[in-house]
Amino acid sequence: MILPISLLCAPMAAMAQSSSDISTYRAAFKAADRGKWADAHKLAERGHDPLGDKVLTWMDLGRADTDASFQELTDFIDRNPDWPGLAALRRNAEIRMPNFGDTPTRDWFDKHPPLTTAGFMRYVDSLLNLGDSEKAIGLIRDRYIKGNFGVVDERTFRTKYVAILRPADHWARLDRLLWENDEEDARRMLPIVDPGHQAVALARLAMADLDPGVERLLQQVPAPLMSEPGITYERLRWRRRKEMDAGALEILENLPKDAGPKNANGDLGHPEAWWTERHILARHLMDQGQMQRAYRLAANHGVTDGLGFIQAEFLAGWLSLQFLNKPEQALEHFTRLYEGVSSPVGQSRGAYWAGRACEKLGNPERARQWYELGARYGSTFYGMMAQEKLGQAEAIPIAPTPSAEARAKFEKNELVRAARLLDKVLTEDDDRVDLFLRKLSQDAKAPDDFVLVAKAALEMHRRDLGVGISRLSLNKGIVLADAGYPIVSSHLPAQPEPALIHALIRQESSFKVDVASGAGALGLMQLMPPTAQQLARREGMKYTVAKLTHDPDFNIRLGSVFVQDLLDRFGGSYVLAIAAYNAGPGRVANWLRDYGDPRIEAVDPVDWIETLPFYETRNYVQRVLENLHVYRIRMGGRQLPMTTDLKRGTAG
Repeated sequence: MILPISLLCAPMAAMAQSSSDISTYRAAFKAADRGKWADAHKLAERGHDPLGDKVLTWMDLGRADTDASFQELTDFIDRNPDWPGLAALRRNAEIRMPNFGDTPTRDWFDKHPPLTTAGFMRYVDSLLNLGDSEKAIGLIRDRYIKGNFGVVDERTFRTKYVAILRPADHWARLDRLLWENDEEDARRMLPIVDPGHQAVALARLAMADLDPGVERLLQQVPAPLMSEPGITYERLRWRRRKEMDAGALEILENLPKDAGPKNANGDLGHPEAWWTERHILARHLMDQGQMQRAYRLAANHGVTDGLGFIQAEFLAGWLSLQFLNKPEQALEHFTRLYEGVSSPVGQSRGAYWAGRACEKLGNPERARQWYELGARYGSTFYGMMAQEKLGQAEAIPIAPTPSAEARAKFEKNELVRAARLLDKVLTEDDDRVDLFLRKLSQDAKAPDDFVLVAKAALEMHRRDLGVGISRLSLNKGIVLADAGYPIVSSHLPAQPEPALIHALIRQESSFKVDVASGAGALGLMQLMPPTAQQLARREGMKYTVAKLTHDPDFNIRLGSVFVQDLLDRFGGSYVLAIAAYNAGPGRVANWLRDYGDPRIEAVDPVDWIETLPFYETRNYVQRVLENLHVYRIRMGGRQLPMTTDLKRGTAG
């Protein structure tokens, strides 16, 4: 494959495409999709915009069976560093790299860290040959422990570097695979480790699989290895999954308070995994009314960042404030939460509850300061709750209007032009357009960048990408109302409230019409086919499964009927209907029995939501409610305080 240098070089000047050009490029891309690459390039060359052939070349270079040479691949990579999908080109380049000496090999991989096992071995071999043994050996051991290999690559790697890999490296790799629940690869490692660690691994695998022969396998573990962290963790998890909470708690409550036992290096191991077990058992204790024990489990979490940190600090603070009457202790946790996260959802949560703690401490001025911090994030659930505490009306921040100069610069961007070309040439659901828009959103830094990329996504009818871009921009403090909260053109009935339907669609599918979940839910409102078929029959509507992902009006009509059924079942309660849409009405009925009824005065609906046992449902209810309030503003509906929606409904 010999490519014209013009197709490899950095950005081309913008050129308008005629309708004839579009037809030509459409034919070229169809030929490429049929595997006729030579025909595709000949067709593309007839067009008058070189970018069309450049995009085709990018596709050609990225396919696994490309005919491109190493030089052609590296030329494109080096001259177009901002293009999406370059990892595929780099992998192809590594496979096709010629034997051109150790120094050029090292230099190339220093610039482009290896992605393939073959490329990695070329790199470290060049380092070894050039005398940089210390670096090479460190890289080899690190790759072996942390890398994922196919069967052949793993065997080749281990054989090639047998003199470098130590018994400790073999165990470290197997240990990682066990923590990651990669049973297939872990079992492949069993013959490689010593008999003692082999026994440890077999016992851990058996406990993870709830194998009835666990006791026999545990007896084969050498006594010095019985305190190995993975053994302790799997014993804990085995007991918890067998509903032996007392035994599981005995293990947890005798661990060092900073998350888990220490490994041979004195470091903590896998605090997120330990937190998952702590969290489950803490909520079991809450169900039993053992709030102090639940608090201790949460407070001694040992997680330093991520979702686990947010969950743990919040739970410890919330238990302190709402159940243990320790507002000062609660404030410490909520402050740590606020200061330890950067996301609007996390910061608004920490600030709102810190304000609640200050109120209970009798410090209204400090409470107000915290609510003001939370209210900065007015498109989030707890930001809205903070605004209500301050007596502020909900409002959507206005996104900046890019200048003419910014718009012109954006439209000249080669990635923007490539996305627009593909949008004209490919079908509406082709993911190759998405690659360019996603790359533009990932590279966005200034508010104007986010506004313009989101606007382009809407213009190309990629509403789901507009929503995704708005979520990225929110983390930068930029609310994109138009792109982030699109409004469907379907005619919606007055009931259920159209803003509620939009709020659910945003959370369920991000407005991607043809999306399918792993569980089999389909379309905008993520309907399960049996439920949809039953609803269609009842409503006298012709049903086919294909209509759920190809007819958005059909999907929304059925989804709206289902939402109204849930509202009717739960006395008009938005909180209960939203929870039921996510977790099922049967579970919600059980939660009403176990946690009380948020529709009655004696039950705080916010506490009720936070008490639910599933993180997914707690998060879902809050995200849909915040969406609802933004949509009311977007759609010109009557604005209501969040507490009104939380308390709405009549107990049956």
